[in-house]
Amino acid sequence: MSALYPVWSGDRWIEVPVPVSGDEPVVVPNVNGVVFPSPSRSHVLLQRRDKPDEPVRGLLEVPGGRWRAGESPDEAIRREVLEETGITLTAVAGAIHHHPRPPHGVATVAMPAAVVVGRGGAYPSLHVVFECVGEGEPRGLPGEAVDPRWWRVDEVKGLLDETPEAFVGVAASILETVLTR
Repeated sequence: MSALYPVWSGDRWIEVPVPVSGDEPVVVPNVNGVVFPSPSRSHVLLQRRDKPDEPVRGLLEVPGGRWRAGESPDEAIRREVLEETGITLTAVAGAIHHHPRPPHGVATVAMPAAVVVGRGGAYPSLHVVFECVGEGEPRGLPGEAVDPRWWRVDEVKGLLDETPEAFVGVAASILETVLTR
């Protein structure tokens, strides 16, 4: 079952069908990685959105996507970054602890940042953001994301200041938060 909810497309509000449980929209968590090629944080991995028919197609974003059932937080972000960019994460920042709790399985505690967009009656989107270190040569995944590359952090900060509309909205919020710490 689904219902229509307003979602900001980057330049206008559009209505999209979202799953509901009872009369409440189901919020599916997303994971996003702010990936640096080394602990020095001089460069950051960005890509361009490439899903056909999306109003944000061609805009810059950080790698990420839906968190699948059964995945730990670190498994989810490692999978998403590898699928979209070919980059293998060598470190995921934040305290990630797996706590076995029989008979109910394992609970995982992570200490990342959370970004929520779509407040005020719009469909909310929850993005769990991890700072990561990765290695490899970026490659795109057409139909998802293209043109992944290592950008100089000072170049990204300048673009955020001068042309924030070059980014998917949530990516701009994520980058402004992480890169100014």
